[in-house]
Amino acid sequence: MNNVEIYTEDLPDVNVREQRWPSPVWLIPLTALLIGCWLLFQIWYQQGPTVIVQFANAEGIESGKTEVRYKAVTVGKLKKLKLSDDLKYIEAHIELNKEIGSHLGSDARFWVVSPRINRSGVSGLTTFFSGTYIGMDPGTNTDDQSFYQGEDRPPVIAPSENGKRFFLLSDSLGSMDVGAPVFYKQLQVGEVIDYKLLPAQDQVRLEVFIRDPYYDFVRTNTRFWNASGAEFKVGAAGAEFRMESLTSLLIGGIAFETPKSIAPGEASKDSSEFILYRNFDATQEKQYSQKLYYVMYFGGSVRGLAVGAPVEFQGIPVGKVENIDMKMDAKTLEVRIPVLVSIQPQQFNETLTKGDAETAMRKMVEQGLRAKLDTASLLTGQKLITLSMEKKPEPAQIISTQFYSEFPTVASALDDLPAMATDIMASLQETLDGIKKLVKSGKLDKAVDNLNNVLVEAEQAVKAAKTAINTVDQKTLPTVTRDLSATLQKIQGSMLQLDRLTAQNSPTQYQLQEMLEEVTAASRSVRSLTETLQRQPSSLLRGKKGD
Repeated sequence: MNNVEIYTEDLPDVNVREQRWPSPVWLIPLTALLIGCWLLFQIWYQQGPTVIVQFANAEGIESGKTEVRYKAVTVGKLKKLKLSDDLKYIEAHIELNKEIGSHLGSDARFWVVSPRINRSGVSGLTTFFSGTYIGMDPGTNTDDQSFYQGEDRPPVIAPSENGKRFFLLSDSLGSMDVGAPVFYKQLQVGEVIDYKLLPAQDQVRLEVFIRDPYYDFVRTNTRFWNASGAEFKVGAAGAEFRMESLTSLLIGGIAFETPKSIAPGEASKDSSEFILYRNFDATQEKQYSQKLYYVMYFGGSVRGLAVGAPVEFQGIPVGKVENIDMKMDAKTLEVRIPVLVSIQPQQFNETLTKGDAETAMRKMVEQGLRAKLDTASLLTGQKLITLSMEKKPEPAQIISTQFYSEFPTVASALDDLPAMATDIMASLQETLDGIKKLVKSGKLDKAVDNLNNVLVEAEQAVKAAKTAINTVDQKTLPTVTRDLSATLQKIQGSMLQLDRLTAQNSPTQYQLQEMLEEVTAASRSVRSLTETLQRQPSSLLRGKKGD
């Protein structure tokens, strides 16, 4: 140890300083961290909302694979499928991108697009190659909502199509269906996109879509009618055939037009409501808001009268039959058939109010206005109700009751026909009975014997006159004698012929007996005809029905 020498003079001086900055090596993990945060931020920023759509079933869709499309562009994906708590529906959890999510509103719609075939056509054929997907319409508002009810069928119109929606009220749906065309001047300008039953109004409301620019032709006084099938009618102007298109003949359709007889109104607003008429002729009829309801009782049968049958005044429709019922009095067991009708008093005068119309109808009844059943068609036996002013009718008036006022009625001419035939048959029977009584009494034979005696005496008188004439001077009366003799011979021959005809057991008496028997048979036929007409008035044209 002592031999080791340390030479400190040769060592350099060390300058010690403190390090203030981290090593550049730390830049690598720091950069990676920043990039990761940026990517997470981008994912969060680009991520759209997640919504739950409830469908009736999950047929054709699969979680993790089924896409959500808008205008054929993928805007989301189906992430998860699960059953609802009550096991009645399928809840589809759909993740949308940010672009479509910013436009998503509470009125958004979702539906499953798959191949469909119905009477309106074929749709969804592209899914044979691309697979089933979920279509959507983001809606028109921006209200936040995370739960939606999926639709059973795709919408008929594209979400981006420009146009207006209108609602049509009808008593029944008829042959109409979603996708049925809407025509204007036989051009297809829209479709039926939905229909719904309104229980409170007992009507069907159809929703139609009219494309741009055709919706400008829909005015406030425009009239829509059911153009399904074809119409054929024969009138005073000849035969007329009307059909909008072959499509409407097969699947139904709707047409609209503004009547030319009135000034066109203003352009209709979106979601306006109209009445759907049963056919084109119904749109040409005048429509009035005032109606008077009356109940009518007819003495005879109401066979052939149906609900909807017209009520006419001098051939002009003024109302219709609303209901036909049957009521029986529990005490007297009397059965009556009340017929409820509605009358539009403004058909008589458009300025009448409801109160004035009731007063006017009462005065017209006091002057002789009565209702009666008439035959509308002899071929079909259909009947209608006619209002007419009767000549010297029995006094009557409109009777106010608890529900509807009772309108006076009279029997029609057809109702009196069986009674008239019965009276004729009775008179004929009395005549035949008198003839039979005369024949059986023997008075006819006595009359014939007396006539024979008269003829014998007349023959003797003729012979005496002939003898007297022969004694007359033939020089003074030659010509007169010859003529008188010839005349007497003719009279004598006639008397002999009359004697042969009226003799007992002669052919004349036999023929008279046969004539009486034939008249009796005719009487029975008249009685049978009367009974048939009373039971079946329409049998004159359609033949006798079985008992």
